[in-house]
Amino acid sequence: MKEELLSITELAKLRRVTSETLRHYDRIGLLKPVYVNPETNYRYYSIRQYERLGTIKELRQLGMSIEEITEYFNGRNVKKSVEILTRHHHLLQEEIRQKMLLSKILSRKLHFLSELEEQPVSDVVFESCFPKRYMITFGEPAGGPREHAYAFTKLEWYLDETAPILASDRVGVYADERLLERSDEYIPSVPMLFVEDSDIQSEYKHEIPAGQYLCMYYQNGGLEEYSPSFELIKDYLRVHNYAVNGKIFQFYKIDVTLTSDPRETLMEIQVPVRRADEPSGAS
Repeated sequence: MKEELLSITELAKLRRVTSETLRHYDRIGLLKPVYVNPETNYRYYSIRQYERLGTIKELRQLGMSIEEITEYFNGRNVKKSVEILTRHHHLLQEEIRQKMLLSKILSRKLHFLSELEEQPVSDVVFESCFPKRYMITFGEPAGGPREHAYAFTKLEWYLDETAPILASDRVGVYADERLLERSDEYIPSVPMLFVEDSDIQSEYKHEIPAGQYLCMYYQNGGLEEYSPSFELIKDYLRVHNYAVNGKIFQFYKIDVTLTSDPRETLMEIQVPVRRADEPSGAS
């Protein structure tokens, strides 16, 4: 009989797991050795247990917990196995979808940062046409750095995405045209987070209509603050016969998630516009 058995070390080596993993599986009853030497307490396994251990490894790769794997082996039949594997297949598909979203966001962020090294982008007004977007917001003005930091923390509770804040340009505020006027005071602004995943379900999710925007990156200013760079936006509005056409967005492109040097902080302003001779609300 002993010639047909594998020591714990041999089985661990064959399946590329540790001997301690096998001891743990023995303790919890998931994979018990077929024979334990009463004198040495050495564990021995049947070669047929090689397949069970392989199944355990594959189920772990699917994300199953030890408790779920134990249940998988209890009273096993095809119908039960199909139901369990189908459920985890759906979970795996969702994980892949989230990882693809994260990859897309990181690629966009890295592309933007690489462009910064090639040419300066600060204080240059440019036009962009944005598709319909979404944001999470409570709809209430914050009233200063301390208050908007607290609001962002609460908003993240409702952000059901794997995409990290550092990888996306989503932290910001929106305000009315008062944001463009010279002021040494904080401008009443509403904290918000752009939502990458349009399928997110939340009572605080709001749609941002598609439209034309004047955009500019700038470094001299923060959220809820007027920046002298805004005069460039106002000049552009006058020269090109544009009028503000909705909420003005102000958010970080580079912030403390990427740098500890305040000189490297980069903001963006997005001003929705229409031709001055068009009625308000036209895109």
